[in-house]
Amino acid sequence: MGVRFAIEDIKFVLGEHALVIRDEFPEFAKVIEKTGIEVVHETKLTAIELANLALEKLLDAHPNLRVDASCLLYVSQSPDTYLPSGACTLQNLSGLPTSILAFDIGQGCSGFVQAFTVAAKLVSRFENILIVCADTYRSKLNLNDRSTSTVFSDGASATWISNRPKLEILAESHSTDGSGGKYLYQKISKNEENSYLVMSGADVLLFTRRVVPREIESVLTNAGLSASEVSYCFLHQASKLVLDGLSNRFNGIKSIPTNISQIGNTVSSSIPILMSGYLEQVNESVSVLSGFGVGLSTATAVLGNTELLANC
Repeated sequence: MGVRFAIEDIKFVLGEHALVIRDEFPEFAKVIEKTGIEVVHETKLTAIELANLALEKLLDAHPNLRVDASCLLYVSQSPDTYLPSGACTLQNLSGLPTSILAFDIGQGCSGFVQAFTVAAKLVSRFENILIVCADTYRSKLNLNDRSTSTVFSDGASATWISNRPKLEILAESHSTDGSGGKYLYQKISKNEENSYLVMSGADVLLFTRRVVPREIESVLTNAGLSASEVSYCFLHQASKLVLDGLSNRFNGIKSIPTNISQIGNTVSSSIPILMSGYLEQVNESVSVLSGFGVGLSTATAVLGNTELLANC
């Protein structure tokens, strides 16, 4: 039996400005059919400020965490400073204990699942782990680029994982192909024209179609499960085109939720935001989490309720 844990709560915030695609980008309205995204969210705050808002919502709901939190993982590709790390800044802003283990994971679309698998391995030693994800991709965008301006939203999430014995990771799979970094990148440049985020949507889509189904099939096989035994599959909310393809491929899974229409692609926060409405069910069932994209990278895991599995 592996390390056991529970997902106790998830809180999130979105950028304070909701942008309706048809109104803000009428010349790009046709793309909604492929993206499925009708509204994106933009903030004037920094990623750390947005992250702190999400974390404060979680700490306000569970005041004891300000003392009891023992590990903080900060996932972001929107750094406000080169140093110190975002996790150090966030610890200070939120008043978390100075005895806390805190570090950054500089990853995007697969970042939450990567952090989640790390947290699951640490939770036997660090009993209350916080995963905070925050990205402000909209500050990186050329608004004339329809492949990005109609897709990405600013958002942050805060997830609390405890050592309460409910779930374990039954199988996980990761992939990294840095040769595909050219398909989704942002350069560090003093020349503003060269510092926008660049995405080749077609190439990222091909990567998703080629790699992600294989990863999901792999973790199910390694966990000894069929798709019909999975209650929920929480996929990175990349676009309707991507989600429809994966949903059709794994139509035996009981539920593959989506919220992309009114939320947009919030990068590292997309999966925790999606999961936030299903926590009670997740802690009592079998679920798949799969993040994929920038890197190019994927991270996929199967979570199972240990008591449920023992009775099967």
